[in-house]
Parts: sequence; C-alpha cells; structure tokens
Amino acid sequence: MTKSTLSPLSAQAAQADHHETPSAYRDLALKSRREIHSLKRLVSRFIATCTGKNTLVDQKLTEFRDVLYSAQDVSALLPRLAVIERMVGHQDMTQKKALSHLDEQFHTSGETLQRVTGLPAQLKRDLRDLLAQPMSSDTERTQHLIKLLQLYERAVTLQVARPRAQHAQVELDKDQIRRVADELQNLITELDIDGQAGDKLLEIRRQLLTDVSPTSVVSLTLTSLRLILEATQAERHASQQFLSQVNDDLVSISQQNTRAYDHASQLRMAHQSVDQRLERTITDIEHEISLQSAPAADPEAALIRALDELKVIAQENEALKNREQALEEQLAHNQNQLSTLAEQTMDQRRHVGDQERKRLLDPLTRVYNRAALNDRLEHEYRLWKKYHREFCLAVIDIDHFKQVNQQFGYEVGDKALKVIARSIYQCLRDTDFIARFGGEEFVILLPDANDDTRTDILANISQTIRKLPLKFKNERVSITASIGATLFKDQDTPKPVLARADQALYQAKNSGRNQIIWC
Repeated sequence: MTKSTLSPLSAQAAQADHHETPSAYRDLALKSRREIHSLKRLVSRFIATCTGKNTLVDQKLTEFRDVLYSAQDVSALLPRLAVIERMVGHQDMTQKKALSHLDEQFHTSGETLQRVTGLPAQLKRDLRDLLAQPMSSDTERTQHLIKLLQLYERAVTLQVARPRAQHAQVELDKDQIRRVADELQNLITELDIDGQAGDKLLEIRRQLLTDVSPTSVVSLTLTSLRLILEATQAERHASQQFLSQVNDDLVSISQQNTRAYDHASQLRMAHQSVDQRLERTITDIEHEISLQSAPAADPEAALIRALDELKVIAQENEALKNREQALEEQLAHNQNQLSTLAEQTMDQRRHVGDQERKRLLDPLTRVYNRAALNDRLEHEYRLWKKYHREFCLAVIDIDHFKQVNQQFGYEVGDKALKVIARSIYQCLRDTDFIARFGGEEFVILLPDANDDTRTDILANISQTIRKLPLKFKNERVSITASIGATLFKDQDTPKPVLARADQALYQAKNSGRNQIIWC
C-alpha cells in the first residue's frame, strides 16, 4: 500500500483548524484576563488605603498583588469588588474622623492637666513636649496616648501623696473641675461606645453627675481615656480582621481562577489534537476508498483500522467532556465563594452605615450631636453667604437642671432630657435643625425665618418646656429654659455667632432665667 499524502487544500484546512480556538474557550480566556485586571486594580486601592496600619495586612496585600501578576481573567469579580472598594473607602473616612476626634480629646486632656497647679516643673515640661510632638501615624498616636496616661498617673500619685496642708494650696478651682467633669460626661454620651467599655463609661458618667473631688475627676478622666483608647483599638482590630479575611478570600479565588484558566488552555490543546487526529482518519478513509479498485487495495482492513482509531478518539473525547464538567463545577464553586464574599461585604457596609448614623446622633436624646451640628452649621452658613436670607441661631439651656439630677438622680434627669429634646423638635419646622450641644444645652438653627416666624418658634419652645407635665415620685417638677438667640449678619462666621448666642444666653440666666434674650 502506498503512503497517503494530504492535498494542498486539505493541508491548508488542517493548518487553519490548528490555529482556530473554539469560541467557548476564547470567551473563558478573555473573561479570566478581565478578572485578573480588576483584582490588580483593587489591590492598588487596598494598598493605598491600608498601608502603614498593620504589617500583616500590608504583607498579605503585597502577596496578593504578586499572585495576580500571573493571572489573567477575573471579570466575575467586578460587581462585587466595586462594593468592597466603596466599603474600604468609607471605612477609612470613618476611621479618620474618629482619630481626629481622639486627637482633639488628647489635646484637651493635656491642656487640662497643664492647668493643674502644684505639679513639678519637669512633669509640665514633659507634658508640653508631648503636646508639641506631631502624631502622623497610628503607632505614634498610641505612644502619645500611653505617655499622656503615664503623666496623668504621675499627677494623680503626686496629688494623693501630697500632705493635707500642701494639698489645700494646690487644690484645683472647683468651677474649673466642674467644667472638666461636665465636658467629660458630655463626651461619654457622644461616643456611644458599646460593650463592657461602654458600660464602664456610663458608670463614670453617673459619678461625674454627682459632686466628685478634683482627684476623682482626674482619676476618672484617666480611666475614660483608657476605655476610649481600648474601644478605638478594638474597632480598628475588627476592621483589620475583616480586610484580612477579604484579602484571603480574594487570593483563594484568584488562585482557583488561575488554575481554571490553565485547565481551559490544556482542554483547548487536547481538543485541537483530537480534531487533528479525526481529520487525519477521515482523510485516510477517503484515500482508501479512492484506491479500492487497485489490485493491492484492502479496503476492509483499512476501514477496521480507521474504526479502531475512531473508537480511541471517541474515548478521548469522552474524557475531555468529563474534564470540562469538572471545570464547570470549579467555576460554579468560585461563583458561590464570590456570592458569600458579597454578602459579608454588604453586612460590613451596613455595619459601617449604622456606625456613621450613630456618630451623628446623640445616643441619649436621639437628636443630632455636636459633630452633626458642625456639619449642618457649615452648610447653612454657606447658603446664607450665597443667598443672604435671614438665618437665626439660638442656644437653649434648661434652668437649674443640675438640681434635678441631684434631687432625683441622673436617670430621672436623662428621662427629662429625652422629653425636652422631643418637645423642642416638635416645635420646629421641617427645614430647622436641633442638636444637643452638651449637658442640658441645645442649639437650634432656623434658616430662612423672618422676624415673626423665629419669634413665634422660640416663644413656643419656651412655653412648651414650661408646660411639660414632668412628674417624678408623685412630685411634679417644673422646668423652664433660658434662650439666647442671634442672627447672622455682615461678615459673620459660625464661631462668633455661636459666641454671641452664648453671651445672650448668659444674660438671660443672669436676668432671672426663663426668658429669651436677643444679641
């Protein structure tokens, strides 16, 4: 039998088939490359957000980025990764705001300690140097807080060890201590920390509402700083754990996609080999048929050989189908992992959203807090500068409220504050704003309110508070409020307007309370 040869046309077709890729595997390869590209971009965002906060997280992100350099396709991650990207950005913004608030409290506590009389000169120098040092990283911030706590411990030790005769000379001014205690208890209500640390802070607040000694105030301030620091570190640790888990899951999915892509490439090459063998077998059969009239031809034997070859090809094709099914199952498993990761990120996003809402609300009265007031005041101030509409700011202070706390207890006082806050809110328009400014003080913003409107609103608030049916232990408690109000005018900015309203409030309280003074 003569050896068969391929015609030029057949050879050209075989070469074209060799270079032709089945559409399904081309799509799979393209899809995998897009997915890998998206993951690389997300790694860059993670590194920009998280670098310098935790060595382990930095290492994992770097490893993840290195793994992705060898991958090609992760397009199925795109909708999920977009959610993760937004969540990480929002979490970073929230953490920065929390750290900013902590920095302000750090300097406030340090300045309070500086005003303590009778402290050694070296301790004051150490405190001055500490407050002057910048805090550019979380590590430095933690070190600064620890040093401040150590200085507080030294100050407390000196106060306790000082003889009674000397202690009388260096005793802190009672009004100043009272202001520190009030500011600390206001801070505790604004933080709204959960868990064991939150319970301890509420107990400290209860103590601060009573008459405590200067030494006790310093000690409680020290304890509060420790609890706040612990709560901040716990929240940061939880965020780092979540990011670490997300990174681990993404690394696992990336590795699985890489293996799936390699498997798909192998299947494509195997299919090409089967197609080539099938083409050769068909060509051989055609050749034998064309030679069946030749004397030396044995078409039956040739057909038997071709049939055997076709059986082998069919077996290999069945094996390829099994491998394709395994690949499909792997891809389905990857999709399930992505769905689980998406659910986890959505839960984290809801948690962050809840934290953001809680950050702007006073946990006791459920009206806005001072942080929300600063944001809203800045917004309304810009509108006032642009449109020059009348804009009123008023400070409301509940008269003799400390006597309510002392006579009936802070729980009764808290209940009264809730009722008062709700009553003030109900007197306002939809466009107005109320925030608890601290203790028993509230600030209201009345944008675009003419003289009659703002006068009626403030009078209604004063009358509503005065008529509240507050009753404790079968004893009716009469509560009134003093109000200081002012308007934005000329070249005003929020800070002097607040000071002017506070001055008007001071005049109202000195003039017998239970009245409204404009300044």
